[in-house]
Amino acid sequence: MLAKQKRQRHKHPVLARKGLIRLAVGLFGKRYFKRQAKLVSDNALKHIKPPYVVVANHSGFADVGGLIMEAYPNCINFITSQTQIVKWPKLIYKLGVLPKKQFSVDTSLIRDIKYVLDNNRIVAIYPEAKLSVVGTPNIIKPNIAKLIKMLKYPLVTVRFDGSYLHKPRWANGRRFVPIRVDARLAVTKEEIATLSVEEIHNRIVTNLAYDDYEYQLQNKILIDVPDLAEGLEGILYKCPDCGAEFAMTGRGNELSCAKCGFSVQQNPLGQLVGGKFDKVTDWYEWQRKCVQEEINAPDYVLQASFRAEKLIKDKYEDMGGASITFNASGITATFGGNDLFFKAGAFYTLSFNNDYLYLPSADAVYRFKRLDKLGITTKFNLAVEEQSARQ
Repeated sequence: MLAKQKRQRHKHPVLARKGLIRLAVGLFGKRYFKRQAKLVSDNALKHIKPPYVVVANHSGFADVGGLIMEAYPNCINFITSQTQIVKWPKLIYKLGVLPKKQFSVDTSLIRDIKYVLDNNRIVAIYPEAKLSVVGTPNIIKPNIAKLIKMLKYPLVTVRFDGSYLHKPRWANGRRFVPIRVDARLAVTKEEIATLSVEEIHNRIVTNLAYDDYEYQLQNKILIDVPDLAEGLEGILYKCPDCGAEFAMTGRGNELSCAKCGFSVQQNPLGQLVGGKFDKVTDWYEWQRKCVQEEINAPDYVLQASFRAEKLIKDKYEDMGGASITFNASGITATFGGNDLFFKAGAFYTLSFNNDYLYLPSADAVYRFKRLDKLGITTKFNLAVEEQSARQ
């Protein structure tokens, strides 16, 4: 019995199945990138022989599909958040996914990564740990450089330009956009021994620096769809004219404030016309500064109502109404008569979208569905990031 338990604890991860990858590329991948987006590449990744670690930026599904297409016929094992392995989990595992709880250290995952690399395969890591918020990089912690140093395998960086524009996290649909791939051998196996963690981290951050709206403007990429700005109010939730929060509404290509009537249009080149900010990124960073000022007050509290759900096996189960509170102490989620508390600094960022906040605890993954205030999930994320930066 003990021997059986030991074998289960040390079960090796599934290596990406070449047959399934070949099928996915042939039946789905080429068609997807022909009809949904144009992959612009010099095929550099095909000329770098495995094993190695890929570190890539992350804005949407195109990043995953793009990596598979770029590396094929070589196979990649992807490190993926547990929150993403809900539909078809058995199939996803056979494709070579290594599950991970977001924003946490998992020693068994390190063992699995090494197993994949030792078998002459490729491991892909998205160090931002979540989708880009406004088409620029999220926080990349030095821990990824420490991992590269520990593994002692070559590092390849892959930057995608245009992936965010193809499917912004707040948008309802995809847009046909040329997606450019920049693949580089960032650190050779020989350099691993001589470079410091800081030097490796700097190479990763430098190689993965991107701004999709700037990429759109410089390359004159026109995106002219009827719902150009619909959903954007989930990210740009604060009116820059009157300061009202959660009163912005997106219709067509226009964002307007229900409180003061302020409005701004987004043109087909991604620029904002008629307001105080020309760029989505500038508006978002202004909101960040506003949150910085708010959390300076020791009695500051951010609270909102949600519906709690717990990930059990391969589906989320309803746990009832919930209240989430952020203050100087941290985050408290109250639901079902219990409090789930995360002290200040427990997260350096949050996984979220317009409708959900994800909060992984030590023993489970919870997600909380927003019940009101479109944009509240974005504000929670900004508050956590700014609080963490002060720890």
